[in-house]
Amino acid sequence: MNYLINAWLDKRQPYLELVEQGSGQVVRRWQGRRLQELFNSGLISYQELQTSSQTQLKKLVKTLILEVTCEELCGRCLYQR
Repeated sequence: MNYLINAWLDKRQPYLELVEQGSGQVVRRWQGRRLQELFNSGLISYQELQTSSQTQLKKLVKTLILEVTCEELCGRCLYQR
């Protein structure tokens, strides 16, 4: 499966989505306090989201998938890299 990251950070209510590319299904959407926690924890950064490096983007997708898994398994914990 391939995934896309939709980051709408310049909107009035910013959000970040992890989307399964084939189906267009949104796997997870972070917004508000949860989105801010992703940045504050260092799990993701604005620089990572702006990169054009496929290697860096794949790493970021992997990190977000691990965060989704962690959220589903243990509630609100942030993935520790």
